[in-house]
Amino acid sequence: MSKMTSRERVFAAVTMQELPDQLPVNPLLMTRGIREGGVRVDQVLLDGEAMAKAKIKAHQKFGGDVVVAGTDLFTPVENLGAVLEYLPYAQPSLVEHPAPTKEAFYRLKDNYLKNGFNPEKGRLRAIQEEIRTLIREGWKDTHALATPVGGPITTAQLVTGTDNFFTYLAEDPDFAKEVIELSLDVVKNVCRMMFEAGVDVCNILDPFCSSDILPPEMYREFGLPYQQRLFAYIKEIGGIGFTHTCTFTQPIWSDIANSGTFNFNGDMYPGADHAKRAIGDKISLMGTVSPYSTLVHGTPEDVAREVKKLAVEVGYNGGFVCMPGCDIDWTVPEENMRALIDTCASIKYPIDIEALGDLSNVYLAGHPNHPGMRKISTDNDQMVRMGIQKKANKTPEEEVYSNLADAILEYDGDKVVEWTKKGLELGLTPQQIIFDGLSLGMKMVGDLYERNERFITDMIKSAKTMEKAMAILVPLLEASGAGDGNKKTVVVGLIRGNTQDIGKNLVVLMLKANGFNVIDLGKNVKPEQFVEAAEANNAVAIGISVMTNSSVIYAEKTVELLKAKGLADKYLVMTGGAAMNEQIASQIGAKYGSDANAAVSLVKEHIKATA
Repeated sequence: MSKMTSRERVFAAVTMQELPDQLPVNPLLMTRGIREGGVRVDQVLLDGEAMAKAKIKAHQKFGGDVVVAGTDLFTPVENLGAVLEYLPYAQPSLVEHPAPTKEAFYRLKDNYLKNGFNPEKGRLRAIQEEIRTLIREGWKDTHALATPVGGPITTAQLVTGTDNFFTYLAEDPDFAKEVIELSLDVVKNVCRMMFEAGVDVCNILDPFCSSDILPPEMYREFGLPYQQRLFAYIKEIGGIGFTHTCTFTQPIWSDIANSGTFNFNGDMYPGADHAKRAIGDKISLMGTVSPYSTLVHGTPEDVAREVKKLAVEVGYNGGFVCMPGCDIDWTVPEENMRALIDTCASIKYPIDIEALGDLSNVYLAGHPNHPGMRKISTDNDQMVRMGIQKKANKTPEEEVYSNLADAILEYDGDKVVEWTKKGLELGLTPQQIIFDGLSLGMKMVGDLYERNERFITDMIKSAKTMEKAMAILVPLLEASGAGDGNKKTVVVGLIRGNTQDIGKNLVVLMLKANGFNVIDLGKNVKPEQFVEAAEANNAVAIGISVMTNSSVIYAEKTVELLKAKGLADKYLVMTGGAAMNEQIASQIGAKYGSDANAAVSLVKEHIKATA
């Protein structure tokens, strides 16, 4: 087969009209690419030419078939007025939503309808200049040019804030659709500007559609229709649209394949091999080298073997571009970047599978045996297992606890009130009802969420069900002197440099459900803010969510700051999130919680140990 240019290779793969000459690779040199230019991210986000020149240096150094302009999904919501903090070594962080209330949204909408889309707001002109610089330098002649754009529902939840948007989805779906409709219009305009500048592909980043977050039926009502309209619009103006959705997406793969997108990319849990079998004959796929574990913590040999496994399982008959499953961190080692790109270049079509060696012990991202998969903290919790599997021959007390847990699982407010009253009639204390019944139900919901059997919206419904019981129990606790005055406080936040706060929100939800007073500091929290909030609120613990490797340093600084102030022994410092594991947490002097239930257990154990 004659050698193709990078551009020809990528288009052969994504259109599925012919085999490429070798395995195409999109190395996602966005913030990591800027590093190779010898500048910080925050110094160039408004300077398109500087961004382009940094990324050109990165591609000249490493190679790769796709050049990406821009760095993130925030351009539509920034255009609508969101306040972002530009960070030195990572994507920007959203610090202020443009319309957290309905009143603010209608002011925003009225202004938008009156004045129309404003192309001068945010970084849109800078990204246009980046694209035009890449074209002037000849990169579109040889490479595919792409840019990320936030999707309609993802932008909508950034407009109002995640918690507010979940409430609108559940209680006022028509209003939620109004927010999505406005967001769709802005996203269309952003895409049009990118295509006018000359980009080949707008990759629509819609992580909020993940089945980890939205149940499939909600995606089909609030996500899919707007994606379909967006991809129809992109096609109408002569562009190409891809879609990217994170983590667990298996229940909606067939919907994605029919959305009008040319390509689906992301983590593809439970595995890109499964996605290939399900929809690989309909649309091309792009992914899924693990960005947080293999690329950051693996060896070059680990990276090469994961790439080969993808080639064998997903790319054997074309229709595939190798790529990290999500944006890569500023700290990805140079040798791992080279292993990713050079291994792809070494795999020629038609693929000689036997020549790639024995890959039987190599697992793709999403597989339970992949080193990046988190352990579920309730795996060995007998109370959770017995609750889910239903124990026979219960005592009267166990009957109460079991029915309370079931009511939480079934979101049955009447049932939870009925069995709360029965528990009190039986002589159980409010504490027993909360911790042995209601909290057990929340723990079971959390366990099922970790197994992809429940969704975040389900956990919110369970928490609201629990509130009905708490309305009966809290006055009793207060009357007995065991009310809010005895609640222990936990300070929780998403560390500086991070934007994905779903995991942090789950921790907040579960801590509250277990009777803790939670000070939620939100996103992009600095080490000083954690310490100040813990001191101001007499907290017992500090919970730090860390989603990117470049932000681990801020978690470490929080611990160092506590030591410098002589407060190291005063608080439990616990961490979790995509960039953390047991080893890293131990190195920085913190405890690791693999999920929301684990965070609750850590706080309880700390209180018990220090009582």
